[in-house]
Amino acid sequence: MSDLRARLNRLKAKPPAAMPPTRGNLIAELRSQMDRVMRAEAQKRRVEAAPYDGPGIDALVPGAFHKGEDAEFFVARVKYPPDYYHGNRRLDSIFEKQHELFGELTKDPALAEMTPGQTVFIDTETTGLSGGTGTYAFLIGIGYFEDENFVVEQFLMRNASEEPDMLAMLSERLVQFRTLVSFNGKSFDLPLMESRLILCRLTPEVLMRPHLDLLYPARRIWKRSLESCRLGNLEQELLGIERVDDVPGELIPGIYFDFLRRGDPTRMERVFYHNQLDILSMVTLTALITDVISDRAASCRSDGMAQYSVGRIHLEQGRVAEAEAAFTEALKACPYSDQEWEILRHLSVTYKRSGNYAMAVKTWEEMIGLDARRDLFPWIELAKYYEHRVRDYRRAAALAVQAMEIPFLSPFETEAIEYRLQRLRRKGEGVASLSDAADDGDG
Repeated sequence: MSDLRARLNRLKAKPPAAMPPTRGNLIAELRSQMDRVMRAEAQKRRVEAAPYDGPGIDALVPGAFHKGEDAEFFVARVKYPPDYYHGNRRLDSIFEKQHELFGELTKDPALAEMTPGQTVFIDTETTGLSGGTGTYAFLIGIGYFEDENFVVEQFLMRNASEEPDMLAMLSERLVQFRTLVSFNGKSFDLPLMESRLILCRLTPEVLMRPHLDLLYPARRIWKRSLESCRLGNLEQELLGIERVDDVPGELIPGIYFDFLRRGDPTRMERVFYHNQLDILSMVTLTALITDVISDRAASCRSDGMAQYSVGRIHLEQGRVAEAEAAFTEALKACPYSDQEWEILRHLSVTYKRSGNYAMAVKTWEEMIGLDARRDLFPWIELAKYYEHRVRDYRRAAALAVQAMEIPFLSPFETEAIEYRLQRLRRKGEGVASLSDAADDGDG
């Protein structure tokens, strides 16, 4: 009996088995944890949102507040002397260049009349990269020459109520200039500014003037030789600029939102600096591009594939001698490379256009020696030469037949070769059949 009582007492003392948590209990626990996290974040924001009583933006960045019709906004203003070096170039070196070349590069005749004194350089810092109506250009920087100095003005919007007055003053500045210069502005900066002007009930016509977007001529020259044609990479590789204490562009929207939330402008000083550097680099990049195209000495200091690109630009504009010089330098810089064949192709065109057929023939034969089955071009050019210049129809036919052996010819290419052979058969009594021409060998 006593043993049974002892066993019953042990059972009473044993805690009941833990029941598995129900779905409701789990949800309640999760809500409790989320509530604790949110209270901690709210407390953190209250601490961060303590009123800022330090120096204002005008104490950190040279400039002044301007009173508009409805709001007051800040405009920074910095002057650079004309002999100021930004990287490896002086700002005033832009006045020594042939800016009509930009009309050719961009195929916009209006840019052929570009002059530095009537040009404004423009760059924006924005709240995002989407470019929609919810994206603001909170900082718009412009640069221009005034009384020989280069002036950079930067218009800051601290809240949406300041935007109409800020854009109105900016429009008054822009209307004084004939040409706009940007970097990737066609795709981003100017479309965004146009939408903001319209939303503020201001006319966007101030932007409707000749516009040079430097990204496109930079790509035409350096896309084959540089990994990237971003402005920062062009600065490092070509302009001799290594940015120090600059803020990466992707961090700028966050810095601005932090400024709006806390009122502390300390980190905004670096955003103004970043924007200034972009504008200064546009000036020296403009000078560099004109140097590379118009000055043979400057062009010869470029790498081989940039030389090749410059040669193509000259050839496109009919400057055969300049194109030949550029391709020749490119060939020296790129021997035994994958690009050699293409350089030879364009070099042969310059020889042909200048009437130097001896060098043209030598170049076509060199191309065949490098890669006989790569393309029809050298075979057909040689066939044309022997048909029209030498009137050796058998040799021309032999070359055309060998061209037929190139793989993956299109129906159009095959038909063109067959038509050429038929014409040669009619012209030359000795060309009786395709087999006769083939038997002639390499000729």
